[in-house]
Amino acid sequence: MNANKLAVSTYKKIANKYTDLYFNDQTDLPQINKFLVELKPKAKILDVGSGPGEYAKYLLDKGFEVEGIDLSSAMLRIAKKKVPNGKFSRMDLRSLLYPAETFNALLVAYSIIHIPSAEIPKTLMGFNRVLKSGGLVFLITQKGKPDQTVDEPLKEGEKMFFNFFTKKRIAKFLTDNGFTVVRQEEIPSSDIVSMSSATIYTLAKVIK
Repeated sequence: MNANKLAVSTYKKIANKYTDLYFNDQTDLPQINKFLVELKPKAKILDVGSGPGEYAKYLLDKGFEVEGIDLSSAMLRIAKKKVPNGKFSRMDLRSLLYPAETFNALLVAYSIIHIPSAEIPKTLMGFNRVLKSGGLVFLITQKGKPDQTVDEPLKEGEKMFFNFFTKKRIAKFLTDNGFTVVRQEEIPSSDIVSMSSATIYTLAKVIK
């Protein structure tokens, strides 16, 4: 089973548990707030890999115009229930089905970590295409080894594909594919079920 199908299959089985663990988690909010102050009021943001909708809800509550996409139907069902005023669609983040220059910013939280390294360049070029001139992408990734299939910590007997990064590695992917890195921050992980030692927050600006 390829990485994409594996992620969809496993998230179907862990969607409820994932939501219970993370929907109200505020760990990333200080870094997300630093990203949001870079945006104009009511900026249009795409939540890439929106999961159960926790970040979309936060952004909507802040007054931004938000759309969320995910490939997991199970996650989308939860998001639509938890965030009834949100707009969510089933879409592959590797092939965004939006016109060019649609969004002011992209929030990519814990989603690109399920994309194999070989597919990261085309994924980032797709991000570039849908961003307006001067647009920003905020990536939340995890530190560790690339391209590995491991035991899923939220469900015994299931597997999950993870592509972890270093600050240098994610920065190179971005600069090679149409972005300039604005800043990066690495914070040790406090998540007891995390497969990673740290979370990497990267803000980058599209080059057009």
